[in-house]
Amino acid sequence: MQKKVSLTNLYFNRFLAIRYTTAFFLFLNLYWAIFLIGSLSFAAILPLFLFILSLFTALEQVKLYRCHSNKLPYAYFFYRVLVVSCIILLITLYSRLYNDFYPFLKNTHDVLNILTVLLIFSLSISFLMLKKLNKIKLDQDKHFKRIQAYEEIIN
Repeated sequence: MQKKVSLTNLYFNRFLAIRYTTAFFLFLNLYWAIFLIGSLSFAAILPLFLFILSLFTALEQVKLYRCHSNKLPYAYFFYRVLVVSCIILLITLYSRLYNDFYPFLKNTHDVLNILTVLLIFSLSISFLMLKKLNKIKLDQDKHFKRIQAYEEIIN
């Protein structure tokens, strides 16, 4: 029984980085949506959409504890949408749409720099998660190799 539980935990921990990253984006988009709704901006649709996608991704992660799978369609879709969103948001920083997406921030050079860094960071993390998801899908991640080695030891 202990071996089965430890294997279940190992398989579940295979997605640890994806879970934490999804939680980060879930709360980031939630707070952004709250600020936009408070500002009565139509652009609140984007963070609400991303928030809902991250909720589905989080639920998909919870489901992984009971049934092991290397296919995560919601996570893959969420991070692909996030990549596209970050690219579009980078473009809007230097356009007239800035006030629609960030009405609660002043349009200063320092704020633009901070937002640019945040969006590039988010874009980089999204690409890393897509790469990780692809490796997991193909069973080429390091954690899966450790799980296989552990299974050989206990059998």
